[in-house]
Amino acid sequence: MRPLRVAIFASGTGSNARTLIEKAQTLRGALEISFVLSDKATAPVLKKAEELGVRTYLVEKKLDRQNHEQAILNILREHRIDWIFLAGYMRLLSGAFLRQFALWHGDASQVVNIHPSLLPAYPGAEAIARAYQDRVSHTGVTIHFVDEGMDTGKIIHQEALSLSPEASLADWKEMIHRLEHRMYSNFLESLSLGQQKTFYFEENQ
Repeated sequence: MRPLRVAIFASGTGSNARTLIEKAQTLRGALEISFVLSDKATAPVLKKAEELGVRTYLVEKKLDRQNHEQAILNILREHRIDWIFLAGYMRLLSGAFLRQFALWHGDASQVVNIHPSLLPAYPGAEAIARAYQDRVSHTGVTIHFVDEGMDTGKIIHQEALSLSPEASLADWKEMIHRLEHRMYSNFLESLSLGQQKTFYFEENQ
């Protein structure tokens, strides 16, 4: 059986993307990161991916939504991608996009995201800073399937962190990002081991 093919979508620095790429390189061919795609030409993730030997694509936001997403779908079809991992991708995917991707996979949802809060708390941007401002006693990280909403898809896995009120915002960010990296790389490995069912790309489905 061929390796699982994963695409990473990212808009920012790429720390989660880098962790996923490095993890995939330890999985002995069971899974491959086919490419990293960004919607921002200046996103540092593109350089990081290239330095790790992973192909990159840039599909900028200047396109209208329909054409933007169709361009991405064309790339996904070309590479016969099985899973999409969002890693700081700052653009909501439309229902039409998600339905088309699911059609290639037996109607299964195989688009996932990682979010730095215990959803449904603190969806959207700046989740860590908002939790810090509220001085919550604990927060955490959520891996979830992606739907049309803002961090509203079905939860796959969550882990909580207890947080000291004396810690700085930078401390919080470091702890939460470290947890993100561990959880996302573990989920990637679970795919390679068949612990999460995969429907391989099949355009005729």
